[in-house]
Amino acid sequence: MSTEDGLDRAHATALQRWQAPFPDFASGHDRRTSDAGLLELFYGGLLHAAAHDWLNAGRRLIDKTYVDMLWHVQRLTRMRACGAEQIAAALDDFIRGEVALRWTTLGQLTADDRAALARAWVEHLATHGFGSMHSEAAASRLLFYLCPTLPVFNLSSGHLLALQQLGHPTPSQRYGDYAAHAAAAYRERLPALLDRATPVSTDGDAARQVLAETDWWPRRLFDQLLREQVREGDATLFACDDAGQLVVGRRPPG
Repeated sequence: MSTEDGLDRAHATALQRWQAPFPDFASGHDRRTSDAGLLELFYGGLLHAAAHDWLNAGRRLIDKTYVDMLWHVQRLTRMRACGAEQIAAALDDFIRGEVALRWTTLGQLTADDRAALARAWVEHLATHGFGSMHSEAAASRLLFYLCPTLPVFNLSSGHLLALQQLGHPTPSQRYGDYAAHAAAAYRERLPALLDRATPVSTDGDAARQVLAETDWWPRRLFDQLLREQVREGDATLFACDDAGQLVVGRRPPG
């Protein structure tokens, strides 16, 4: 598969996922499970909380149902030891204890500072978000939709393998090492990614803001390109096991 063919296929899939419901959740018709819908639930939840003094009328800032949706879409449902309500409770603590304190200054950070903060928050959520489990893979998926203004890259064995095939092998499977190499590969391909059409959002204010003001869409397209790179391999490589760890398969380096 040529790079151009892979990018064309990734673009078509990403455009479809932007609006279409995820077919393997419930009836398969819940539009909240589209990418635009998930951004409304997670980033939109942050926008709502920020406008209401980080409160939500006694409810979770990010509802456990939304966590369950994301877990199905990202195929993280094997994480049996940590339920959606436990994750939603940990997200309350994370948002009020970390995000709220930095919220008004996020837009003033340099590119290097934003990358450093993304790494720090992935590690924080990996350590504190899933009970006794430490899962950078799951933490990266949460932050990808919760904090689209930060340069977060989804982590899995599949992503690591794709980077290796694209000439960016990582020295370890830790998120910090992966993110640095993913960012380098992303920058190399950014002109081609930006040359592809951006979807038109009619889903809500949060999704429209993300498309207009962040690089989330080209990062999402890059994420899909990595998935297309190992499309013929084991699909579970892009998930994680019941302990939140990277799936053992065609093992990447580290």
